[in-house]
Amino acid sequence: MRLVSIELSDIRRFTAPVRIAPIGPGLNVLSAPNESGKSTLFDALQALFFQPHRSKGKEVISLRPHVGGSPMVAVEIDLPDGRHRIEKRWLSKPAASIHRDGRLIAQADEAEAFLARLVQSGQDSGPAGLLWVRQGLTRLDGDNGRERDMAREARRSLLTSVTGEVEALTGGRRMDHAIARTREDLGHYVTAATGKPAKGGPLATALAELDALATRQATLQATTAQLDRALARRREVRRLLSDLAAPDAAATRQSRLAEATQRHDAARRHADSLAAATAALQAADLQIATLTDRLAALHRARAARDSAQAAQAGAQAQATAARAAAAQAEAGLAPLRAACATAQAARHAADLRHTAALRAEAARAAAARRADLTRRLTEARNLTDQRTALARAAATGPTAPDIATLDTLSQEVQVQRALRDRSAPHLTFHPDGPARALQDGTPIPDGPRPIHGETRFTLPGFGALTVTPGAGADHSALDRAEAALTAALARLGQPDPGQARAAAAARAEAATALADLDRALASLAPQGLAALQADLETLPAPPADHPDLPSLADAQATAEAAALAQSRAEAALAAAQQQATALREADIRAVTKAESAETALMQATTALAALATSEADLTAALAAARTARDAHAATLARLTEAAPDLSAAAAALARAQSIVEQARRDMQALETERAGLDAEIALRAGEGVMEELADTTARLQAAQDRVALLQFEVATLQDLMQALETARNEARDRYFAPVLAELHPLLRVLWPDAELRFDGESLLPSALIRDGQEEDLSTLSGGTQEQVALLVRLAFARLLARGGQHAPVIFDDALVYTDDDRIERIFDALHAEARDQQIIVLSCRQRVFRDLGGAALSFQPLP
Repeated sequence: MRLVSIELSDIRRFTAPVRIAPIGPGLNVLSAPNESGKSTLFDALQALFFQPHRSKGKEVISLRPHVGGSPMVAVEIDLPDGRHRIEKRWLSKPAASIHRDGRLIAQADEAEAFLARLVQSGQDSGPAGLLWVRQGLTRLDGDNGRERDMAREARRSLLTSVTGEVEALTGGRRMDHAIARTREDLGHYVTAATGKPAKGGPLATALAELDALATRQATLQATTAQLDRALARRREVRRLLSDLAAPDAAATRQSRLAEATQRHDAARRHADSLAAATAALQAADLQIATLTDRLAALHRARAARDSAQAAQAGAQAQATAARAAAAQAEAGLAPLRAACATAQAARHAADLRHTAALRAEAARAAAARRADLTRRLTEARNLTDQRTALARAAATGPTAPDIATLDTLSQEVQVQRALRDRSAPHLTFHPDGPARALQDGTPIPDGPRPIHGETRFTLPGFGALTVTPGAGADHSALDRAEAALTAALARLGQPDPGQARAAAAARAEAATALADLDRALASLAPQGLAALQADLETLPAPPADHPDLPSLADAQATAEAAALAQSRAEAALAAAQQQATALREADIRAVTKAESAETALMQATTALAALATSEADLTAALAAARTARDAHAATLARLTEAAPDLSAAAAALARAQSIVEQARRDMQALETERAGLDAEIALRAGEGVMEELADTTARLQAAQDRVALLQFEVATLQDLMQALETARNEARDRYFAPVLAELHPLLRVLWPDAELRFDGESLLPSALIRDGQEEDLSTLSGGTQEQVALLVRLAFARLLARGGQHAPVIFDDALVYTDDDRIERIFDALHAEARDQQIIVLSCRQRVFRDLGGAALSFQPLP
């Protein structure tokens, strides 16, 4: 099938009819900006081939414009039996028709049946599931589960159709059916993901019944044990109640309680008398302590007054001496201040002459700097003039990657030429005299000679010989390799690889010279010519000469001597000022100390006057208090010696009370427990627990046998599943051999030694092998994934073509993340494949795809 033209009407933005024609048999490119209708064209083709004309699904509804209308798509295709026009209209007045060479051959349901046969039915998704790439879908599977299943079935149909011998050896679809049947049978018992019993399945049901019976058996056994324990406990409770309710036991408890209460009351009364005696003794001790403190305070006040009088006299004498010393230090500061002022003036004059000498020295250095900057600026400008020519030469000619590409393409040409020579018929001449066979007047050398086309030889003495190898020779690989090499040379503007290498060497040499020049220029002007010129302009103008100035060394020595003299004068003044300050501070501290001593003397005199009681009165009161305390201590000792143990009496009373209370609580609890045990025993005895336990035990054994049988069946199915999958995996390489054979030359366009590993379940590539390293496709970059997807689809297209199912390959913005270098090689591969395959490329990247070549397509309004 080859597309010739496409017409759209009332399809989204195309409310007016448009046409895309003519569509050539090779490479066709529709490059237009976003929202120009490329994806709409793709969706319209999908709908034409796979959406029935009576459909009102979301795929069809999405085609209708906002203003309404009946979407219509028509295509012209070339089939082996002629040119056909297929037309469909949806929604209002739906219709489908097919014309061959202008004559109606099918319409309505017959037209749909014709399309189903053409694309191998919608279930298989036909060529669209293999070869048509929707915008934004770089993966090889669909967006949802249904699309993935359809695409996988299409791939399986294609691979099975070209690998019949594998179908016979491994079962192919029969193997898949066997695995599916085994998986289905196994799924009745366990889940595929976890291997656990499937919900509602026979194994889960049997296990549930087994668990229920085991639980019931445990419950019944526990109930039987509880009944035995309840009977034993009831006997024990009756015995305990009898012991507690006996008359002699109750009388003993009451007698012990009365005796303990009497002893506790007597101990309490004696404890109160003992507490009163203790309080009287504590009061006497407090009075003695108070009188002792007052007598000690009187002694301390007298001593403080005497000490304050002596301190006040000494402080007054120290204040008088400190005042005289401070006055003498202040008088000695005046001559030192005058000497310091003289030294400052001398230093200022010396600093002025030193500054003038520094300026003269800086002017001389600036002159030398100006000369150096002028020289560097001149040399840098000369190098800048040379750089332009070198930069132009370093940017002209092939690069090292270009030469590497040429070497790869040249090597491919040599390999293909050697393969062509090896597969071509050969002639070997064996002369038996001086005469030799000629070709174009030149003697033919010894050895085999390959024959690639019709060749005429001159045989002296015999005549002429024409050799025709026939039409079976296939030089397409060599032609493609030579075309790729020629295209690469044309892109570089070079006649042959040798001159390309010479141009690359010249470019590299110019680049080296340019680098050397840039390093020299960087050493002369690290910040650029403008910065160098700015440094030159910022230098100060040369100052006027001052012949009377001393040398810089003399001026610096004079300034240092003046600074030293000033420092010494300032140090002497500072020391004198520091001493005067210290003496002034000593004067202030002495005056303050004298004032403090006077205040302390006044306070001590006042405190002594406040203690009006005489020492004799305090001594007599202290003796009387000590006599009273001795009497209270004797009384407390007598009561303590005869005191009963109050805590022991309280403990005995608490024990007697607790015994009576505990006996009451125990009897009440035992009566309650006996009533509950009677009810429980009556209930359990009437349930027939023992008979039910025997029946449940028998049913549990039967359930265990049934579960063991089902588990054996599950294990058998799992072993069968593993054996079937092992057999299918062993045949996987042979199953994928056709598509790998088609993929190998395509992969070499991007990666010379790369291979793809296919997954047997999805029938899709799962890993890319480069340089011996296997990389999972999901870990590769977006650009690499879309490149692999495109090459795999081209391989599927070649397989379809070999099976007689020619179908167009359609890519809608399938190269979004590919870099510039790889996209060029992809373009070359598309051109090579387009020799025998119709390819339609839709893209919004106008600037990049301008270099793809091929026939340019566009939307043309219909009258």
